[in-house]
Amino acid sequence: GSFNMKVCDNQQKIDKAEKKRQKLLRKEMKAKRHHEKLKKHSHKMYQIFLHRKELRKSVKDYSYMRLSRSKIMLTAQLIAKNIDNVNSMCTMDEIKQLSREVKYKKGLIKRVERLDQYQDLIRNELLLKGRCTTL
Repeated sequence: GSFNMKVCDNQQKIDKAEKKRQKLLRKEMKAKRHHEKLKKHSHKMYQIFLHRKELRKSVKDYSYMRLSRSKIMLTAQLIAKNIDNVNSMCTMDEIKQLSREVKYKKGLIKRVERLDQYQDLIRNELLLKGRCTTL
């Protein structure tokens, strides 16, 4: 009789300890997920901060290239986030939106590349004409 009671008491203590351990583990996992979410959020907020900083600079020192590169970076991050969220249950509208984002990013990249080529051409012309001594 008393042996069974001791076994039962021990089992209850083990069950309580296990429940406590599982509760602590869940709490730690929740804290970890929250920390990861904050880290992602703060990275995005920092990228937006940098883009806004570029926009403020542009009033004084307009640089289409700098702003375009900033837009490309933000758009690429948005696309990556949306691709992570795409699953077999997504709607046609969501797929179309993702397609528009990719198309916009490709257009920005092409414009930046063309502007880079144009600036190189202008520099080369100026060098050839002797109007510019440094690049």
